[in-house]
Amino acid sequence: MTEVSREDLALASYVALRLDDWSPEQGCAAWVESRGSTCAKPPLDAAMLCKRHRNVALKRLDAARQKQEQQAEDRELHRAKMLPEWRAERERVEADMERYGGSLTNDRAAYGGQSHPSIRRKQLQALSDTNVQRMAKLSKRWQRLTDLIGDHK
Repeated sequence: MTEVSREDLALASYVALRLDDWSPEQGCAAWVESRGSTCAKPPLDAAMLCKRHRNVALKRLDAARQKQEQQAEDRELHRAKMLPEWRAERERVEADMERYGGSLTNDRAAYGGQSHPSIRRKQLQALSDTNVQRMAKLSKRWQRLTDLIGDHK
């Protein structure tokens, strides 16, 4: 394949099917659906496309850029609308994480030596499979909300 600029390759990708085995002798690389073959007209100077298909590709490029800009604007509007809800939900998740995974008691004596049976039961409940799964789900949800909000604590 001859040396073609990246811009020409990108532009040709809007109208051509295959670009990996193209050569200037083959002509315009644009695919013509009604014929089931490539255009084959002589391309412009060092480009891969004839004048007509270059214009078609430029129009498609402009349409794609406008669509990307619209999507970015829509994402920003959605983010601005959802930000208070995401923050409130993250606060709820943090409260649940504290409730299910926080310290059972602040009494240091409860963790050494003989402890009251009720404290021992609470300690065993904190390590149950159900609680570990719940904490894992809460942790993932907290991380996802933090990523959405964008302020990593």
